[in-house]
Amino acid sequence: MIANRDKAFALVVLTSINLVNYLSRFLLPGLLPFIQTELHLSDAQLGFLHSAFTFIYAFAAPFLGYLGDRMSRKWVASATVFLWSLASAGSGFTHSYRALIATRAWVGIGEAGYGSVAPTMITDLYSENVRSRMLSVYFIGAPLGSALGIISGGFLGHHFGWRTAFLITAIPGIALAVLALMMKEPPRQTPPTGQPSFRETIALLFRTRSYLINVLATAAVTFATVGLAYWFPTFLFRMRGWKMTQATQLFGAMTVVAGIAGTMFGGFIADLWRKENKRAYFHVAAIGMLLAVPMTIAAIFIHGKIWVSPFVFLSEFFLFFNISPLNSAIMSVVHPRMRATGMAINILLIHLFGDAISTVVIGKISDITDSLTAGLLLGPIMILVGGVILLLGAKQLETDQLELQRALVSQR
Repeated sequence: MIANRDKAFALVVLTSINLVNYLSRFLLPGLLPFIQTELHLSDAQLGFLHSAFTFIYAFAAPFLGYLGDRMSRKWVASATVFLWSLASAGSGFTHSYRALIATRAWVGIGEAGYGSVAPTMITDLYSENVRSRMLSVYFIGAPLGSALGIISGGFLGHHFGWRTAFLITAIPGIALAVLALMMKEPPRQTPPTGQPSFRETIALLFRTRSYLINVLATAAVTFATVGLAYWFPTFLFRMRGWKMTQATQLFGAMTVVAGIAGTMFGGFIADLWRKENKRAYFHVAAIGMLLAVPMTIAAIFIHGKIWVSPFVFLSEFFLFFNISPLNSAIMSVVHPRMRATGMAINILLIHLFGDAISTVVIGKISDITDSLTAGLLLGPIMILVGGVILLLGAKQLETDQLELQRALVSQR
């Protein structure tokens, strides 16, 4: 039995690493104009910098998740955090487009391991009645880290250059890699003996229909949210005439407040509603997505600085509803023996069919039309698709949850 103080320490460390994870990932959007000017890149080439990271991140995740189901998860987390921090620092020493692509790809390998195991550790630390809220705390790192990354990129890139920005922001990850080893490893809900093979695990996951529905919806919204976050500061800089520091500060500030509020509120509502509605994880996420659609469209077309902020805020607030419920939904239908692999396959698919292509597609449309507006409009379309998929698949979620509960009871 792990003491409450040890649970709290683990949650703080894991949340802090998740924050640095997203800071490292979203440092790049705030640096795009500076990198483009020096290396003479097209928008499609800028978009591929994120795609290189995402492809490697996605394909490394299943293998590292498979390890996470079979060995100490805190060691997997620590080693991969250290790796991505070194790779991020390496970006600060690059002087060519190809070298920058290579270092961003290595960042992806490091982040894949941590992202696969951390949610499963929190799942084993906390009971089901508070799990979504605890995961909400962990996932606060996503909006906060994203915002700090965008703001830091704009500020450090403007004052010290884009290479220095990569070097400075690599430092916290190295310190957190050490702290991760001080966590107490939570006992798994079932021991890692008698584990199914990788092939058997994949087969079981793909027979779980709500898991696939979750993946499809999350891929659609990931395509939109990351594509919008990656390009929106540059959109304000180029299409609206803002200074890059103004654009990153506005978008970063909105992401912090709206992201934290949306993540926590979505997790709280999902936990509360789930007492009466076993489909609540999908319903809460879908409602947030559908409400975000008109807000996102307005944020793209509004010109006045005063009016852009509230629509960006509302768009992000509703979009972040989905993070905790959809990850909790995975935990509620995937057997404890294969949860890290389940999270890893989810990472592979949502990024492979989501932001691995969205940043390049938006950039290519911008190159062809000489306008970022047309590319950004793909965002609300994909958000709508994600919300509809979840509403149509909500019944299956309840069915799969009951099936897993019966399976766990029969194994006792």
